[in-house]
Amino acid sequence: MKRYIKKHRKKYGRYASCIMFMVMLFLSSCTKFLEQPSPDEFKPSTVADLQKILMYEGYPVPNRSFHPYASLLDDDIKCIGRDEGASNWRQGKPAFTWSKKMYSEMQLNGDNDPDTYGKYYQRIKGCNVILDNVQLVKGRQAEKDQLEGEAIALRAYYYFMLINLYGWPFNDSLHTPDKALGVPLVLSGKVADACLHRNTVLQVYNQVVSDITRGCLLLEKSDREPNVFSMNKYAAWLLASRIFLYMENWDNVMMYNDKLLAARFQLENMRFWASISNRDTADKSQECYINPFNKEILFLYGCVDEYSLLGLSRFNATPRYCASDALNASYEKGDLRADVYLNAWKTTGEFSKVNYKAHLGKSFRLPEAYLNRAEACIRKYIQQGDGALLQKAVADLNHLRQYRFSSKTFVPETAAGYYNNPQQLLQLCLGERRRELCFEEQRWFDLRRLGMPAITHFYYTDENKKPVAYQLPEKSNSYVLPIPDMALVNNPLLEPNP
Repeated sequence: MKRYIKKHRKKYGRYASCIMFMVMLFLSSCTKFLEQPSPDEFKPSTVADLQKILMYEGYPVPNRSFHPYASLLDDDIKCIGRDEGASNWRQGKPAFTWSKKMYSEMQLNGDNDPDTYGKYYQRIKGCNVILDNVQLVKGRQAEKDQLEGEAIALRAYYYFMLINLYGWPFNDSLHTPDKALGVPLVLSGKVADACLHRNTVLQVYNQVVSDITRGCLLLEKSDREPNVFSMNKYAAWLLASRIFLYMENWDNVMMYNDKLLAARFQLENMRFWASISNRDTADKSQECYINPFNKEILFLYGCVDEYSLLGLSRFNATPRYCASDALNASYEKGDLRADVYLNAWKTTGEFSKVNYKAHLGKSFRLPEAYLNRAEACIRKYIQQGDGALLQKAVADLNHLRQYRFSSKTFVPETAAGYYNNPQQLLQLCLGERRRELCFEEQRWFDLRRLGMPAITHFYYTDENKKPVAYQLPEKSNSYVLPIPDMALVNNPLLEPNP
């Protein structure tokens, strides 16, 4: 895998200087960002040219993380002690304590690349190059459609991430999506008038829906065999279901997951992964759970440094942040995920969901499809009372759980006990979501859409070992991250978050 990445990065590196005008950082300056390219600059002429551009400037790169602080924001994490020298401990504090100056403070603490906002817009600019040119260059129509499908689905993902980092939740009753500020929509590399105001949350979601809908249609008709290293129809279907889940469009959540689970349904058996003696340490497919050989992986991408602040990059030093007591306590007796997913913080070895041996850091995984569909079925049952929906939700949860528990402890749920108490089943579903998707950039977003509850973090200071309590109040403004200072300086029309 590392050879694969290095080979392709070297191969496509020579195109970097040719395409810089098309992928300028959003955080340069308004003038530079919006100016037209000069006529004598490189212009792609074939699908192959654009494929190289998308790989180099559209896809997440394996050596640059977007937000390694993301898992420090939620309630699945805790600080476990003082450290006088660990940079990941100091760099993590601004996010762990929800500082309004988190980006500048992270930089002061040694993080030289904290600009999440600019990184996402850089990838969006790369996707826009493809979308501006793909139907104009030479190549087979099927190749053009495949490339457009990848680029537009990736753009949907990037805007989905931006809006959930820097905008209010879509379902927040206090900040309705038609009024609440989202992020600026940059949909072409040919914008040339002025700096951009922030679009509303509704406008951004409408664009995300438009993008992912078209992306799914194009990737569905592709004749290319899907692979885990590029955006494909399976990953696009899962992303679509996640987007509609946040928008509370239960029918579309079920539709896209029905498509996905009709084509891909196999889960990993946690009984194998929990058995240290059965794991071959020389087998690259068994070094960490999220790996290219895992049958649950739909799309594998990004940088393993996304987890650097969690102490998973080195095992010869004590991590300063680890799984919270509440997360650990949420695993039932016999639930093997506690050992497999959280093992990096235990004394039994180095194995975990992701560790320093991982080749790529982030993924779309099939279990989310079962969880998304189960939640949509339960919530629609609450609205309409159709018993078949409740049965379908129970079946999805049972299917996931039977692969997560030891054979002696798994007891299937039955729908009969939930017809009069669907909220109890909903809580089981949300609990499964927390246990299954922990540390995969899901929990913070889930807390936002589930009402933004109060959180308390205890942080150990330099001066002594007594922890200091930091409070995130219910529905706090800090559930929306601050727009980075550099972005505000370079775009005078960009309104800051409260």
